[in-house]
Amino acid sequence: MLDRILLPVDGTEIFSETLSYLRELNLDSATEVFLLHVQPPGSEKHTAGAAADHPLLKKYYDAMDSDGWKVSAELRSGEPVEEITQFAVQAKASLLVMSTHGRSGLENIREGSITEQVVRQSPCPTFILHSVRVDSRDVRQDHLFRRMLVPLDGTEDSAAILPCVEKFAKRYHTEVVLFHDHPDYDESYEAKCRREFLGHHGVELANAGISVQLDCSTHRRPIHEILKRTNELDIDIVAMATHGSGGERRPLEESVTANVMRHSDRPLLVWSSDPQCPSVG
Repeated sequence: MLDRILLPVDGTEIFSETLSYLRELNLDSATEVFLLHVQPPGSEKHTAGAAADHPLLKKYYDAMDSDGWKVSAELRSGEPVEEITQFAVQAKASLLVMSTHGRSGLENIREGSITEQVVRQSPCPTFILHSVRVDSRDVRQDHLFRRMLVPLDGTEDSAAILPCVEKFAKRYHTEVVLFHDHPDYDESYEAKCRREFLGHHGVELANAGISVQLDCSTHRRPIHEILKRTNELDIDIVAMATHGSGGERRPLEESVTANVMRHSDRPLLVWSSDPQCPSVG
């Protein structure tokens, strides 16, 4: 995991923050970083060398190249979601790094933001940064991934994120907090879920050598409780799956994951339990 990182750039990212997280993610000299900018349909095509000199890509390319990273740049023309997801498939990306853009992005998710659609279709996990919402802690410590919150709703679909969590936590020595609060569960089932579901997955992570905590609430306000826990527990990153209901994909805008993506001021690691990967011609 995380040996082939794709960074789509559209100019709304916070350069310094994005670069800080890329540097934290890139702990292995074998990691490859792909820079991508999608232009409007019909734009002039460019060579790979010209792509590295594009104003939106050059600062990233130069910074990472000077650090000795394996970095390449590409310009494509077309519909952003299609081009990003197809490039991710073609490049065999193991991680997408994207930003949300306030009301032009996930705040306007019901109109179908680029990030929201990419999350659904991506063949790999998506690491999401907020380009307009500053972390309320305003802290930039050396280790950006000390503690991860992993909300689970009692279903195996929600647990689809856990293989990513295990690899991430091992690589970055991250403490994992498994958390549960769901509006459809009564207290007896809540207790059973905490004891069995969280416990089972907590043991699996602990057996893999990961530091794990279990946390559970009965307020039946999962979005509120997740956001509250990120502050109370000094969480650095939230990891969640997005999934359907009853065999049918629930629109992302109706999900807990989407609401956390809208309102959290921490980075998110999001993975679809049923990615709708695009076909590549």
